[in-house]
Amino acid sequence: MSHQGPWLGHLDALADQLDAHQAAQAETEERGDKEFGRILRDTCDVVRDAEKDASSELPEVIEKAHAVLSAALRWAYGDEYYFYVPCFSNSKDCPEIEDGMRMCGTDITEIFMEFYTQYLYPGAPRPKLPDFARTTPWTKSPRPHPLSTRLSRFREGVPSPASDTTPAAQLIYQARAQLSIDHVSNPYAMSLSSGGSILAMAGAGGWKERDPVLRYYLLDEQDDEDLESVDMEPGLSNVARYVTTDEERKLIFLADDDRVKSFSWAQNAKGKVPKRLRNIHTMDSQREFCGPLVVIPNGRIARMGQGKAAVWTLDALETHQDNPKKLIGGGEVNRDNSWREDDCTRIELSRGSPPTAVVAFADSMFEPLALHLHTPSGYLLCGEQGNARDTHRYSCVAIDLEHGGKRVARYLGHGQDVDRITASPGDPNVFVTAGSDGYARIFDVRRPLPVLTFNTGHQSEACADVVFVHPDGIPTLFTGGERTEQVKVWDVRGKSVVYELSTGNNAVAGMAWDARRSSLYVSTECRRVNRMGERNGYRQARIPRWATWWAVERAAKELKDGKGEGPEGVETKSPAVGAPDDTPDGGQEQSSTETGPGPTLGEDSRRTQQADEEPSFKPASVEATGQSRQDEEMTDAEEEDEDEGDDDDDDMDYGDDFSDSDAGMHEDARSDEEEEPEDIDEEYSEEKRWPERPYHKEDFFGYAYDGGEHVLMRWHFTPEPDLTQLPPTTDGDIF
Repeated sequence: MSHQGPWLGHLDALADQLDAHQAAQAETEERGDKEFGRILRDTCDVVRDAEKDASSELPEVIEKAHAVLSAALRWAYGDEYYFYVPCFSNSKDCPEIEDGMRMCGTDITEIFMEFYTQYLYPGAPRPKLPDFARTTPWTKSPRPHPLSTRLSRFREGVPSPASDTTPAAQLIYQARAQLSIDHVSNPYAMSLSSGGSILAMAGAGGWKERDPVLRYYLLDEQDDEDLESVDMEPGLSNVARYVTTDEERKLIFLADDDRVKSFSWAQNAKGKVPKRLRNIHTMDSQREFCGPLVVIPNGRIARMGQGKAAVWTLDALETHQDNPKKLIGGGEVNRDNSWREDDCTRIELSRGSPPTAVVAFADSMFEPLALHLHTPSGYLLCGEQGNARDTHRYSCVAIDLEHGGKRVARYLGHGQDVDRITASPGDPNVFVTAGSDGYARIFDVRRPLPVLTFNTGHQSEACADVVFVHPDGIPTLFTGGERTEQVKVWDVRGKSVVYELSTGNNAVAGMAWDARRSSLYVSTECRRVNRMGERNGYRQARIPRWATWWAVERAAKELKDGKGEGPEGVETKSPAVGAPDDTPDGGQEQSSTETGPGPTLGEDSRRTQQADEEPSFKPASVEATGQSRQDEEMTDAEEEDEDEGDDDDDDMDYGDDFSDSDAGMHEDARSDEEEEPEDIDEEYSEEKRWPERPYHKEDFFGYAYDGGEHVLMRWHFTPEPDLTQLPPTTDGDIF
C-alpha cells in the first residue's frame, strides 16, 4: 500500500480504524485477523513511504507509528486475542525469509498420536502422517563434504555462497566442524570478551539451583578436544542473571538484582591467572537498577533500570584490595530477598559502591531488556521490555548516554520483546535483533524498519539468540531455537537456511562467536532436567544403525583409508557418507563400544507472498509453512477475487492437517514404521535414552546425540575436523 502525505493524518486514520476494529471484535465471536493484520502493515507502510519521501516529519511519524503499533499489540496480547502476531513489517523490498524445510516437530506429532490412538480412536493403529509432519532421515539429505559434521542437517538445493577463494567461509558453509562440550550449571547469561581471551557464564547451581555460579574459560589455554573451565562462588546473595566482560581491564562483571561484582582475570606475578579470580569491585544496584549491564567508554560500566541507568566510573571506586577487611559501601547488603540459606557463609556482605551518576531517560517508562553498544556511533542500542511491565511496547531504540540519555533513533517492526542485539565488525551500519516473537531482524542503523526479517521459529518459539558474522566478507547469521532445539545457519545474501546444527535435544540459551578461532559457542539448557537434577520425559532410544557411534567410527576409518567419498564424489542428493547398508561384523561392533566418545553419560527454493496478504495468526502449537517470503503486486481484480475467496479465512487457523474427514482416516491408517521401516540397532539402543517428545527423532541427524543435561557446546570450524569427536548420548544408567 502506497501512501502520500500528510503522513500523520494517515496514522490518525489508522488509529481510528484500530479503535473501530477493537469495538467490532468486542461485539462478535468472529475473528478479524485480516483486518488487524492490514492495520499493522499499513502503519509500517506509512513510515516506509515517509522515509522514501525524505519527509521532515519522519521522526514524528515514527513515534506516532510506534504508538499505534503499541496500542494494537497491547490489545492483541492484553486481551489474549493472540499468542503470536506474524510479521507485519516486511515488504517487497524488505522480505520475510523462511526456512525452506517444512517440519512440524516430533513433539507435536507425538501429542497428536497419543490423542488419536488413546482418545479419538482407542486401540487404533498410528495413522499415516501428512507430508508436512514427515521428515526424511539424515541419510537422504545432502552433505556437501565428507568432513561435514554428522550433527548437521543440510537443506535440499541450497547453493553455498562460499568457494575455494573464501576458505574461512567455506568451512562454515560446509559445516566442517568438530564439537567439544562441557556440562554446566543452568545457564542464564554468557559473554565472550571482545579480544577473545575469556568466556564467562552466569549460571544457577546448588540445591534447587538457588546458588549463583560464575564459570569461566580461558580461551588461549583451551585445546582442540576438551573444554577446561573453572567454577567460582561469586559471593552474591542471589543467582546472577547478567554477565559482561571488559577485555581492556581484564574484568568480568556479574550481577544479581542487588549488586554488581567485578572479577579480574589479569595474570599474577608468576604470569598465571589464579583459578579463583580476585573480586575487585562491588557495586550497589539499589534494587532500582536490576537490568542488563554494558561496558561503556572511559572505564565505566552502566546498568539499566526503569526510566534511568546507573553509571559507575571504575577508577573512582573503592576496591576490595584497598582494605581487605572492610565492607565496601559502609554496611551490609540487604538479604531479605535471598533464596540462599539464612546462614550462608559464602555471601560476601558488602553493600557496594553507589552509582557515580544516574542518567534519566526521556521516557520514564522505558526499561531496556537487551543492550548492545554500537561502537561506530557510540550509541547504546536498547531492546524495549514490553512483556514484563505489561506495557506491550516493543521496539529497539538508540540512546546517547553521553548526552543525558537522549533517544536518537527508534526501530520498529517487533511483535514482542527484543531479547538480544548483536552486530558484526564486517558492516558498521547493520545490527541484528532476536525477538520473543520468533524472528531475527536485520536493521540498517539509518532506517526505522528492518531490511530483512528471518522467521526462525515459525511462530512456535522465541528466537533465543543470534550471531552475525562476515567470514571472508560473506554475511552469515546463526540463530538459536528453544523448542526446535537447534542452531540454524543462514546465508543472508541468498536469503535461505543452509543447514542446522544439533544441540542434543537442548534449548539454546545463548551464543557467542570467537572470531580469532572461528568457533561458535552455544550454551544450552536441558528442559527435561528439573531443579533437583532429576530427568523426566525419557524413553528407550530407537537408533538406526547408521546413527550409532559404531557407524561414526567406521565411516571415519573408511575415509582415512581412502575408501570413503571424497569432495568430488559427494552429490547433493546422495546418501550421506558413512551410512552403512549392513551391520558391521559382530566382533568389530562389540570392540568399538570402548572406543566411543568418552565415558557414557548416564533451495534456495522461495515462494512469494503479496504484501497485503492476510498473515497467519496462529497459536504457538500450529506450524507455519514456508520458504522465503517476498511480496508481489496484485491487480485490483485479483485482490477482489482473493478477498472473495478468503471470506471464510478471517478466523484464526487452528489447522486441519490432521483432519480425518475423508471417510475414516483411521480405517486405513498405517504406522510410520510400516510405511518406512527403519533398521534399528536394538543392541545399541537398549542402553540409550531419548526424549519422549523431542523436536527431532533419532534419525534426523547423522549421529543420535542427546545431551541429557545443561551443556556448553563449542563448534570449531577447521579444515580437518575429527569426525569421531562427538559427545556421548544419554545412557539409561543415569536415571
